[in-house]
Amino acid sequence: MMAHTQFRNILISIFFIGFISFPFINQKLNIIADTENTEKRQPTAKPAFDVNRLDEYFLQFEKYYSDNFTFRQRLIKYFNQLNLVVFKKSPIPDQVIIGNEGWLFSGGNEIDSYKGKHRLELSEMEEIRLELEYRKKYLAEKGCKFYFLVAPVKHIIYPDLVPKSFHRLNKQSWGQQLIEYLNKTSNVNPINVYNTLLQSKEFGNMYFKLDNHWNKKGAFFAANEALKRMNIDNKEVHTLLYEDFIVTDSISHKGNLTEMLSNTQMFTDSFFELSPKNGFKSSACKQVGYKVVPGFPYPWEYEMVSEIPLSKKPKILIISDSYGGNIYPYISESFSRSVKIFDSWQYKLNEEIVQQEKPDVVLLIVLESNIRNILEFQSRPKNK
Repeated sequence: MMAHTQFRNILISIFFIGFISFPFINQKLNIIADTENTEKRQPTAKPAFDVNRLDEYFLQFEKYYSDNFTFRQRLIKYFNQLNLVVFKKSPIPDQVIIGNEGWLFSGGNEIDSYKGKHRLELSEMEEIRLELEYRKKYLAEKGCKFYFLVAPVKHIIYPDLVPKSFHRLNKQSWGQQLIEYLNKTSNVNPINVYNTLLQSKEFGNMYFKLDNHWNKKGAFFAANEALKRMNIDNKEVHTLLYEDFIVTDSISHKGNLTEMLSNTQMFTDSFFELSPKNGFKSSACKQVGYKVVPGFPYPWEYEMVSEIPLSKKPKILIISDSYGGNIYPYISESFSRSVKIFDSWQYKLNEEIVQQEKPDVVLLIVLESNIRNILEFQSRPKNK
């Protein structure tokens, strides 16, 4: 009996030691692989050991291990599933909001803009007005037209799908507030795509259900609104006809919001493609190699260049965030050369690129929740 008890105790001890040791063994040998890391950031790097800075080393190592221990992504995924399936709530409500009918929405500045929380101060709007007017004047002196487009957060276009618990403090979002102010006080009249997107919903979803961006349908109608404005100044710029495009759709489970939840199979979306029946006239060509903003997490998206061979149409430079990606192919159909710069949400004038490209048109596209970034990266001399 005693031998049996000893054997059982030894077995339990071996099992316990093996259980607590396995994460460290698996960290080295990767016996069981972790799931894909879907976080939109780089894990903390392993610190270099320095015997003279032990306090700092142990603090840094703790951050490193918290970001890199084995099964971390699996545990996050299972925790998120528990919240989504059992409790029917977002595990990261400050970042991802579970909407109605399987829609997901961004938190943070996007929901604040929708609610009208932290509205733009009069002084902020005035600073933005002066900056945009400076850019318009600067470009006009180079024979270039300047246009400003505010991309709406999708909460504004689909308010009925936002949970009713998110009460709106003001019916105007940040973008709508700025557009109204500029229309009253400035010669920079923004391209307003809010009504266009609301009215175009009869053609299908204008935004992804599982992502915070407009889809290719939404981008198409936003592009047409921009092209219509540009046509007033240049008749070589033409709007596009929806019936000239072939629309296909497929089922998708992925979006940047489902990735943040570490669960890309629990939700479903339609992925639309819009292709001209006669093909796109503009096609990608060699990049210039403009210097990427240091620390920009998506350097492959920094620069896009396309041209229409032998075309004598005007040239355009687009400064945008990620909302410029889907709108770019439609805009570029009216220009002999199109360059798009995603300058790490700085939305700068980018004078050096303007000087090299010598565009006829500059289009600035800003997601409304990022409007205040314009204040941080101004080009206007402070004494003007």
